[in-house]
Amino acid sequence: MGTFGAVSLAMGMLTGQAQAGPFTPKSSQGDWNAIRSDRGFVLPKGWLQVGFGIDHKSSTAYRGADGGLRQQPKGMLWQHSKLWLEVEQGFSRRVTLYGRVPVVRSSLQPASGNEVTTVAMGDAHAGLRVQPVTADWWDTAVSLDLKVPSGVEWPAGTGGPSNTESFLTGTGITNLGLHVHGAVRLSGLMKAVSSVGYVRKFPGIVGYVTATEGFGNGVIDPGDEWVSETALVVNPTSYAAISFGARVRAVGLSEIGTNTDGVRRLSPVQHSSGTWVDGRAQIALDATEHWSIEAGATIDRAGGDTRPFAHLGLEELSPQPGVQWSGRLVMRW
Repeated sequence: MGTFGAVSLAMGMLTGQAQAGPFTPKSSQGDWNAIRSDRGFVLPKGWLQVGFGIDHKSSTAYRGADGGLRQQPKGMLWQHSKLWLEVEQGFSRRVTLYGRVPVVRSSLQPASGNEVTTVAMGDAHAGLRVQPVTADWWDTAVSLDLKVPSGVEWPAGTGGPSNTESFLTGTGITNLGLHVHGAVRLSGLMKAVSSVGYVRKFPGIVGYVTATEGFGNGVIDPGDEWVSETALVVNPTSYAAISFGARVRAVGLSEIGTNTDGVRRLSPVQHSSGTWVDGRAQIALDATEHWSIEAGATIDRAGGDTRPFAHLGLEELSPQPGVQWSGRLVMRW
């Protein structure tokens, strides 16, 4: 069937209960909570949510081996954007299923010469959130996230720093993340949210790693990561919420090499490990129970070396510093 077909089938299954039509109440459907800070980690039972999100980052700097921020040559500009299609469904009172598929645009304007731009599908995500226990002032949840390599992972050029004809929109590897979430709230006004998770990144054969003497394709074993997020959500009114938070990613060392007769021969990618810290802010407007609009910004505050995979455009493995702007339109029924 292929990755794209599997994702399409999964989304079709998620939307299967929407046959009654948009904004039509369904029997046994749970109640919607208008106040964002009072919501739990899962959608009410029977609700379907479709979102269209976009994020964009421009970068004119990089981080060296010591994590220090340095400016690129004058006139050099890296841009990375994603357009997301998201589907979520309140499968039951305590379980939400979701799927996310991005279209990625990567663009580099060098200090001299022509701009290089690639637009293609990125890696898709699917998963679930389970909220086993809830109370008046606190919630807990567990989520499982699967990322499948559905993006472009075979470069048109050699992939070398001085000979890039296209950028990659997929890493070529599968991720499986397990996250634990918690929240405490002051009903009707605010809540504090935190999570911690571990992401296992499985080795894969990819087009941007070549075997010895350039014959065939090699193997990448990317470093696993720990990720932690915190946020404070405040509802100044019933229909508007603002939030501030941070994300910390601690990424392990990546290795590349060959897989011959079932035996891996790998060597580490220098400076590919590190810890990245982002600060975040967002404003959300819930016009009705059926519509929401969100806008936000994420700014890089600290990080490791951003150069090991930069020439390939792999933001997951080498995120470039800069401010990322985001927006999201959500419809639900």
